Amino acid sequence: MYKEKEADVKYLKSPLNYTGGKFKLLKQILPLFPEKIETFYDLFAGGCNVALNVKADRIVCNDILTQLINLYEAFKENTVSDVYAHIENRIKEYQLTKENKDGYLELRKYYNENKEPLDLFVLICYAFNNSIRFNSKGGFNIPFGKNRSSYNKSIRNRLEHFLQSIVNIEFENKSFMDFESTQFKEDDFVYIDPPYLITVANYNENDGWCEDREKNYIIFLMCLIKKELDLPYQMFLNTKGKAMIF
Repeated sequence: MYKEKEADVKYLKSPLNYTGGKFKLLKQILPLFPEKIETFYDLFAGGCNVALNVKADRIVCNDILTQLINLYEAFKENTVSDVYAHIENRIKEYQLTKENKDGYLELRKYYNENKEPLDLFVLICYAFNNSIRFNSKGGFNIPFGKNRSSYNKSIRNRLEHFLQSIVNIEFENKSFMDFESTQFKEDDFVYIDPPYLITVANYNENDGWCEDREKNYIIFLMCLIKKELDLPYQMFLNTKGKAMIF
């Protein structure tokens, strides 16, 4: 397990406000991880808060949301200065502010028609609660974050650290079911934090996570357990006392 004292650890926070993000739980989660990890797999990476802070020889982050992985790949393919320039140029071009709803809607329309990955990040900065959500056709549909959301100093600082940290992260864009248990080695560590079927959240819309996927997930989990891998997973208990227990 990690040896660092909890008070001495400063965790990196993703610039993306992803539903179900585990940043606030890192001090409980990470100390449970082994000290030596050859390859760390996060099969439901989301905002990558766990991967940003884990220590491993190799890190693989997977998410089924294509738009999200395209954004991460664009972050890697462009220099830090080019990423900043793109963001600032879009803000200027569409006159984005906390009050300019029309500019936000124009950029959202442009993104949904052209799918430029870096434009997604600009939209997220000005979206309501900086949230991420897509409709059944793949269109970004979060409303404007009036008087609340913007590309501020906090987001820029988190983005800077994020861009530096993901250089050596490998990204995958596929279903967790496309991973084979045979590909995982003895010193690999598989982190699994799937959507919660018993909750109401953005990722449960448009059949994003349903009972069939839950059943497939359980089968997949059983295969990994039989292989006796290091396998952390999240158990969620809601206020009504319902829980998924594995």
